[in-house]
Amino acid sequence: MSLFKEQLAKDAQAVFFNPNEFGGLHTIEGRQMVIVIDNDELRERQANSTNPDDGIHDAEILFYVKREDFQQRPAIDSWLSLDGKQYRVAFAQEDEVSYTIALKATGS
Repeated sequence: MSLFKEQLAKDAQAVFFNPNEFGGLHTIEGRQMVIVIDNDELRERQANSTNPDDGIHDAEILFYVKREDFQQRPAIDSWLSLDGKQYRVAFAQEDEVSYTIALKATGS
């Protein structure tokens, strides 16, 4: 891993996913983990999206989670439980450190 990527991972752990900074403790699939909910980013993506089928249009929650907290990137349209409520994965993207996941309500 390059020095830049190592520093990025350290910064993500120390600042971005820190519960005293941006992160918050939530329960996903029965496991507590620190995530960063960013619905401002969701609204911005929805406003800038030109593809109604990209999953962002139907999403109601967008969050970031450390890749190490998930075994793999969740599949689009799979079920995911967040804080006891069931959602469908509308969008999932990965980078070096984290996943960006958008969830849509299931109607129930």
